[in-house]
Amino acid sequence: MSRRLILALCTSLPIACAADADADTAGSGETDTEDGGGSTGAAFDEDATIARALAYTTTLTQVNAESRPSQHGLASTVNVWADDGALAAYLALDPAAPGAAPTWSPDALLVKEHLDGGGVPTGLTVMAQGDPDATSDGWWWARLDVDGTVHETGQVGFCISCHTPVEASGWAFGVPLDNRR
Repeated sequence: MSRRLILALCTSLPIACAADADADTAGSGETDTEDGGGSTGAAFDEDATIARALAYTTTLTQVNAESRPSQHGLASTVNVWADDGALAAYLALDPAAPGAAPTWSPDALLVKEHLDGGGVPTGLTVMAQGDPDATSDGWWWARLDVDGTVHETGQVGFCISCHTPVEASGWAFGVPLDNRR
């Protein structure tokens, strides 16, 4: 099945995505978590991670109460979403008082939703834990359109350079305490 078709199906039918991911990894040496949430083995399943990211509105928790100005030119404002494996660690971050890195789950997923001037989602930037080839403490990065178009994945330079200043805090910035849901 083509990557684009899999991604299209995953955004509309998350159950089909989990089943397809299981079929793709059968016999590959990968060990998926019980809920199909990602790989806990040596291999990193980029397609499954992209599918999880694209299903963010139904499977992740929005962290911020109000959209915030975007720090780069990809959007007017952004919302931040975290999966169950990342939520506690992400909420432990206080951007006003950076501290030690929280403990991330092996398949933690963070999604930054890019909004245009009218508040319509246009794209996503994604951080996911579990990439054994990552030079950024296991973080894998991606830039996607909301329709599933993939622009960049892996060790994306502009993502890493932006997040390097918070490497000691687990590579994530956090959401200000006064803007949390």
